[in-house]
Amino acid sequence: MNFSNTPILKKLGLFAVFMVCLTSLKATHIVGGSLTYTCLGNDNYEVQLTVYRDCFYANPLALFDDPAYIGIFDQNNILVGNLQLPLLDQDTIPPVLNDPCLFVPSDVCVETTTYRGTINLPFRAGGYQLAYERCCRNETILNIVDPLNAGAVFSTFIAETALRDCNTSAKFTEWPPLFVCINEPIDWDHSAVDVDGDSLVYSLCTPLSGGSQASPQPVPTNNPPYDHVVWNDPAYNLDNLLGGDPLTIDSRTGRLTAVPGVMGQFVIGVCVSEYRNGEKISETRRDFQYNVGECGMVESTIVAPQVQCEDLSVTFTNQSQNADGYRWNFNDSNNPGATSTL
Repeated sequence: MNFSNTPILKKLGLFAVFMVCLTSLKATHIVGGSLTYTCLGNDNYEVQLTVYRDCFYANPLALFDDPAYIGIFDQNNILVGNLQLPLLDQDTIPPVLNDPCLFVPSDVCVETTTYRGTINLPFRAGGYQLAYERCCRNETILNIVDPLNAGAVFSTFIAETALRDCNTSAKFTEWPPLFVCINEPIDWDHSAVDVDGDSLVYSLCTPLSGGSQASPQPVPTNNPPYDHVVWNDPAYNLDNLLGGDPLTIDSRTGRLTAVPGVMGQFVIGVCVSEYRNGEKISETRRDFQYNVGECGMVESTIVAPQVQCEDLSVTFTNQSQNADGYRWNFNDSNNPGATSTL
């Protein structure tokens, strides 16, 4: 663009619009994540942070943090330590649907990365809370208020008993599907594993909010307690996160079920609490994003004559849609293996 003949007021106006766009986009990318820990013995713990970012709608300059800063807080929410975790690697997650005749639109793209490091956490009355804070979420999310200014906090709690017994946090086994089809059932195993054999209790919970567009990665991490995202109530709340048949989770198995009735992007929060001898000793929070949309359907349509008497050569037209591969079975009794992938 050439500004040489543009009046100064128009120049300033265009510059202001450009700056506003940059400001609104500079941090929009957070899709979800979780923070877990593994006891290594002698009060040493390996801390693992997993973060997911949108790689389609987000600003391409809103990259993963390197390093990621983890705040360590006591029972009085006072910062007692910091942990810097280096960026290890990152990968793009392919969206997958269970039905081979459905396919995902091209605007669904999510990248993930994992951070890992160790820290010494001596016994402390009241235990510890670990937290990672990052702004901002996608502006296109429907079920929370002002998503562009709602960041994310991924946290885990370690109680006194967990410290004494060298506990390892429960870890979710799989990341939920990136894309789900409107008006199609969700039936997803969101369970976690616990190497210590503790009792696990699952619940839907409201995600935490942290950071801001002005300070997307606070260093040091802000002190708890953290704000919660604000549900876009009454349309959306913990009793109905997606619209349609409400999303529910089995408290014993972690199985998520729903039939989404609205297209769009939705934030979901899941908490898993560990109990030992009836005492809650740890909690891990995870939030993620469902993309609900119209699934493309692969349809088989073959145009061929219903009756043919002239000869034995049959001409037919393939008008199938959305398929990227074909396999023809001719059912010839004289040649039962006759097939083609043309």
